[in-house]
Amino acid sequence: MATRSTIKIEGVDFAKIYKHWDGYPSAMTEWLNEFNNKFNKARGSDPEYKFAQLLRYSQKEGEKHNLDMSETTGWGVIPFNNECWNIEYEYILTDSGVKIVKL
Repeated sequence: MATRSTIKIEGVDFAKIYKHWDGYPSAMTEWLNEFNNKFNKARGSDPEYKFAQLLRYSQKEGEKHNLDMSETTGWGVIPFNNECWNIEYEYILTDSGVKIVKL
């Protein structure tokens, strides 16, 4: 059974990332915090760029963090206000950290 989640970047209000598998905090928190901390240290506040770089980072570091590496399923970019697919968790990357919301 899938544990669906979405990832929002603070400051991006037009799209969010949909992740179909392993949306539990135990599978998401480490890699999101790692990415967020590295990005904020190197780039500061640049929301649109952060959104794009999270997608690249997920592919680059996917095996390290045991992410779904399928090239045809499991990930998507969806409209920001989309309320579909029984999302269980939402992660919001901010300049001060990662917020986790249980839906």
